[in-house]
Amino acid sequence: MNQRDVQQSLGVLDALDTGLIVLDGDRRVHVWNAWLVSATGISAQDAVGKQLEDLFRGTLPTSLTSAISDAQGSGASRLLTHSLNPVLFPLWTRSRQELIHNVSVRPLGPAPHSGCVVQILDITMAVRREQVLRARQNARYDAVVNSAPDAILTLDAQGLIQLANPAAVREFGYAPQELVGLDMAILLDAPEPWGALWDSLLIEDVLHRPVEITARRKDGSVSFLEVSASRWRSEARVYVTAILRDVNERRAAEAALRYLNQTLEERVEERTSELMQAEEQLRQAQKMEAVGQLTGGIAHDFNNLLAGIVGSLDLMQTRMAQGQTNNIERYAKAAMSSAQRAAALTHRLLAFSRRQPLDPKPVNANQLVVSMEDLLRRTIGPLHALEIVTAGDLWTTLCDPNQLESAILNLAINARDAMPDGGKLTIETANAHLDNACEAVQRDVAPGPYVAIGVTDTGTGMPPDVIARAFEPFFTTKPLGQGTGLGLSMVYGFAKQSEGHLRIYSKVGQGTTMKIYLPRYLGPTEVELPGEDVTEVPRAEAGETVLVVEDEPVIRELIVEVLQDLGYQALEAADGLSGLRILQSRKRIDLLVTDVGLPGLNGRQLADHARETRPDLKVLFITGYAENATLASGFLDPGMEMITKPFAVEALTTRIRTMIQGK
Repeated sequence: MNQRDVQQSLGVLDALDTGLIVLDGDRRVHVWNAWLVSATGISAQDAVGKQLEDLFRGTLPTSLTSAISDAQGSGASRLLTHSLNPVLFPLWTRSRQELIHNVSVRPLGPAPHSGCVVQILDITMAVRREQVLRARQNARYDAVVNSAPDAILTLDAQGLIQLANPAAVREFGYAPQELVGLDMAILLDAPEPWGALWDSLLIEDVLHRPVEITARRKDGSVSFLEVSASRWRSEARVYVTAILRDVNERRAAEAALRYLNQTLEERVEERTSELMQAEEQLRQAQKMEAVGQLTGGIAHDFNNLLAGIVGSLDLMQTRMAQGQTNNIERYAKAAMSSAQRAAALTHRLLAFSRRQPLDPKPVNANQLVVSMEDLLRRTIGPLHALEIVTAGDLWTTLCDPNQLESAILNLAINARDAMPDGGKLTIETANAHLDNACEAVQRDVAPGPYVAIGVTDTGTGMPPDVIARAFEPFFTTKPLGQGTGLGLSMVYGFAKQSEGHLRIYSKVGQGTTMKIYLPRYLGPTEVELPGEDVTEVPRAEAGETVLVVEDEPVIRELIVEVLQDLGYQALEAADGLSGLRILQSRKRIDLLVTDVGLPGLNGRQLADHARETRPDLKVLFITGYAENATLASGFLDPGMEMITKPFAVEALTTRIRTMIQGK
């Protein structure tokens, strides 16, 4: 190779965006490219011909010198990563910050006494991005766990506490730093029930039924807790997440009831009036039993969901610490899937309790059912025939069309499952009158004209005892793991919240008809059906400003970040009074985004005060439930809309943009 070829080769090496060192068998430098000159401050003239140890006296780790020896002696290649070897070379960025890097060592020529190539890869920006991502993920996870009302502890395989949420700090009376590293057994007054649960958790990788334990607080007081626990893994390590619920009030009521049962016969003749009190306490105990069934089902489902979220986030943290990012998206999707299932569970519970936020509109049920035909056919599958029968001159009803669509889909899925060997599903609409006789049977059903939507199957039918319990939350006849028992209770809650009714007509072996009755609507007949979200969201115009009023910092920061990504000017306030002061200023505000449930001055009061001086102000309310089953139609004035927590970022951005543009 002539001198010109040598110069060209050196020019190529100097153009590389990685460091490149070529050493001979005596570890003397033959090549020292321009990248290294910049990162070390050592010129190529000073480096070539010298041994590597002379250039970095006392600063090269043994792992690097050992890798070079292996390459020269046995011809072995090695990759030294930053995550396992924090400092390999003393290198600096152009801004004189520590340069984070990986190093690969490969032999050059036949072994032994061969030369070697040392290549240095700058991963500073990648590590910084991972650190930012990890911080955001930790913030989201902390928001879920730290806001939980129940005590949550994460333990290692030895039973030592690794994580304790604020509710656990309040429950046990220890400071957070005192709880971390503490043996769980120290918190227990009678450790036997926990010990049995713990042993079974370490043997079986399954979710166990809740058990009641007696805890001992730091101040010596005793507390009764119901604990649900599940096991999960991170790499080869085993962890257990325990959710502990306060059951002191329930135990006190049970103890009072036992006492009354023991002495009631002795006192019934002489104390006829305490009898009334006993009956009241019995009713309260029955209510608590129903609440216990409900909360037990919720704990079971949420334990599964939290285990998926916690496990996925922990694996993400582990992989990022190892410098591995290839599976991060899969873990993020798994955590998001569990979070979305948790959101769906809360919506079903709100529907059952008649506290879900509804956005009722005039609806033509014929059009809505026909528009669902393709979705229904895909859902029930080829084994089942589908027939849709629509009534002529069907009345208009007033309801939330999205919730009605969801209710019909739930009933269709139940009908499909009742016909495992195939059958026919019929969806029929009709005008109906519920009279006083019906009201006598169902005292909460007002007589009058209704729109009826019936879903009929030719399946197995339901016996009377199943019909009697069909609307109970978490009641299901399906095998374990194949149903939450919330589907019918959700449909029932939606019908009741819409001032209607849900009725079951069924006989064993002859199929079932589920019929939704919704009141007739006599107002304007503009009809809206559920629509698809807009996927393309244009950016803001210059100067457009949004005020965000939200007392939960994590949610407020999330909304502000979304607004800034869209190009809006974002103002923020943590409560209604602070928000009102901004609204009473001369600042430009194109949209007010406010939580409904603010402390002190609530979101609706804030909007009313704001419109006194800004009559055309547009308002987007955020809510997690509708207090006293308030319908959006009676709550929202023109220019006001509502979005329900938890919401997708895409749904929020679309709603904000369309409201500001006036679409």
